[in-house]
Amino acid sequence: MKFSSRVWEKKVEITSNPRYNKDRLLWCEGDVMGLFGKKEKIPEKVTVQFYDGDLPGFVCNFPCSLQLTDDAILLTKANPLVEARLDRQRVLSIDIFMQENQYMAKYKGTNITTTKCKSIPKHYYVINYLDKNGDSKHIDFWGVSSETSKMMKIRTKIAENQQSSSYEI
Repeated sequence: MKFSSRVWEKKVEITSNPRYNKDRLLWCEGDVMGLFGKKEKIPEKVTVQFYDGDLPGFVCNFPCSLQLTDDAILLTKANPLVEARLDRQRVLSIDIFMQENQYMAKYKGTNITTTKCKSIPKHYYVINYLDKNGDSKHIDFWGVSSETSKMMKIRTKIAENQQSSSYEI
């Protein structure tokens, strides 16, 4: 990033005694980033547990991370490193289930909970997408409630870029 503007630069006069170093500000010109300049945004990662879906190399109930980039969702698992990429155009929706029994009833056919610690609830995240053949599929993850706000941000960013469509029933 190149900025052509005037900024204040801190200049230190070095003397023989470090106690007497004096700070002074100098006006300078050039390609220097200022104090209040814009920083490059790093995409936020969401740490979740993979639960269900067609992702070779990903194991059920093992941690992975989701990261939204400009053109895709990156799914990353460590030990051993496995990366998968899902284009944003193929994502149909992201469903967020705040209660485990709602997710289990819809996708597993039973109304049960598997959480052993009731004080820390699991939230389920389902990414509905089209595979390369055009078939509708889903990938399921679960995470703690603190990750839900990050998933909601990803869901709204994906919904902003989706094209309007109309169809006949």
